Amino acid sequence: MLNTHEQEQRSLGRLLKRGFWGVVAIAVLIASWRLSEISPADFWTGLPRLGNWLTRLWPPDFAELPDFLIATAETLAIAIMGTLTAMIAAIPLSVCIARPLSPIPQLAPVLRLLLNLLRGIDTAIFALFFVSIVGLGPFAGVLGVAFHTTGSMAKLYVEVLETLPLEPIEAIEVTGADRLRTFIFAVLPEALPGLIGITLYLWEFNVRSSVILGIVGAGGIGYEVLVSLKLLDFSRLTTILLLILAMVSAIDALSAYGRKQLTLNP
Repeated sequence: MLNTHEQEQRSLGRLLKRGFWGVVAIAVLIASWRLSEISPADFWTGLPRLGNWLTRLWPPDFAELPDFLIATAETLAIAIMGTLTAMIAAIPLSVCIARPLSPIPQLAPVLRLLLNLLRGIDTAIFALFFVSIVGLGPFAGVLGVAFHTTGSMAKLYVEVLETLPLEPIEAIEVTGADRLRTFIFAVLPEALPGLIGITLYLWEFNVRSSVILGIVGAGGIGYEVLVSLKLLDFSRLTTILLLILAMVSAIDALSAYGRKQLTLNP
């Protein structure tokens, strides 16, 4: 057993360590405050301007509603195709990384670094990059969504695959089945509810993130938001915001319903 002196030394060591990390946390917060140039005075000064803008938001202007509906559908299409493309890429990547399934385990660390890179670059940055390659339009948005989502989706898929019970996989492998048959008949039935739930969640997220892509020239309703702000046409902006609210709310409800059904009927 430790004597009283040793216990006091350990307690002092823990206290000093906590104090050190507390000082580091405070220093980081102070540095973040200064680097962010946060100015409550500027905020209060700008409030009258904000109030003026809010009063000009109503009533909405529905003159361009058909065009806005097309742009909203384009945003939804970007999210759907981007998520689908990411899913097609994420499945083989996750299989190559997941420990029980990887055909080349030595390659897994490299692929994990790739996923970190894809997740670390925002969808809008990817979209801006692809605008310079494929030109303006929704295709650049699809590529931007697909590349960023592949990183997030594959990482979450790996977590599902690595928590699967090994017994069904081993039972299929004993029969001499190859990797493809093992995946189809042992892995997929167990993992499918989790994979679908992740896909629905990321699709829901991509619908929201796709709204902003029009600002970088990647198609969708975001471009109309940018035009309205440049023109200071707030009635036009209100119509667009109402459409975005309706679209996001509907997708959130649909995604939540789908994930709930998966939970009730795994």
